[in-house]
Amino acid sequence: MRPLFFSIRLIYWCWFLGILGCSQGETVLSVTLNTRNPDTVYVGTTGGGFYKSTDAGVTFQKLSNGLTSYNITSIAVNPSLSTIIYAGSFGDSVYRSIDSGRNWIIINTGLDDNVGTQAVNAVVSNPFISDILYVGTNHGVYKSINGGGEWKSANMGIANRFVIALAMDPRNHSILLAGTNEGIFKTEDAAKTWRLVHPETKSWAVNVIVFDKADSEIVYVGTKQGIFRSTDQGNTWKPQSKGLATRFIGAIVLHPENPQVLYAGNNDGIYKTMNGTESWELLMGAPRSTTFLAIHPRSPQILFAGTVHGFYRSTDEGAHWEQVKLR
Repeated sequence: MRPLFFSIRLIYWCWFLGILGCSQGETVLSVTLNTRNPDTVYVGTTGGGFYKSTDAGVTFQKLSNGLTSYNITSIAVNPSLSTIIYAGSFGDSVYRSIDSGRNWIIINTGLDDNVGTQAVNAVVSNPFISDILYVGTNHGVYKSINGGGEWKSANMGIANRFVIALAMDPRNHSILLAGTNEGIFKTEDAAKTWRLVHPETKSWAVNVIVFDKADSEIVYVGTKQGIFRSTDQGNTWKPQSKGLATRFIGAIVLHPENPQVLYAGNNDGIYKTMNGTESWELLMGAPRSTTFLAIHPRSPQILFAGTVHGFYRSTDEGAHWEQVKLR
């Protein structure tokens, strides 16, 4: 019998935040918008599986045909053909759908499963070459060059650390940053080799990494120790946590039109800054125990929040929120 190996992201949200138990089918760990039609929203949950909305998050449909694990931790959409979707899980690794989520198959060939059930915490699809994929797992980073048909370990320099977050430079597909339980690592050769970006990050448990799409030298990370900002793509970092009551940050999203506006989520709820992270203010009435944030790129007044207690939506830049039942 193989030992059960949970996703480190789920462990963080159910343990670090002091939550006694995550609600099966309600805890949202991933919210992803379709790259070509952002009114199409995909949600991954623990216990409930994969959900799809075609009306910007107003209503959802559960799509699970072929899924043998309903614990979906990460979702990525093929940038060239948006009907192709990839989903990471803890339980059965990686799934692929070629029909917008209606049907799924497992694509695990090459993933290391020697030490227990593989847990996939992050999935990244290359926007320049859509067949190239990366996953961050509880055993490091894996790469596929054929759309998930086969995976190979890409861990030189990063070893088998828990990789919780992965992000690709929006302008240079050879550069990725990996957030681990022991710091931030960077590759500049498409995951052939990795290096620790700065010794100070080695003590950070990194939950989320976000590039500024307008200037990819600017990077934000959410950690157990707070929010940090780099203006040189990770070589140096400055803390940006003024106004945060709780430093554990699990979600960050940037406004697509105004780089001074950002949102961040933690156990307190959702914070907002309008001065480029110089200071944060808690949004009153926002959902608590926030695990994931997303923003509509064409209608940025619409925000989406995944939480331990379900999925929430705002249509007025976070001033008011409503819970949307997933079905």
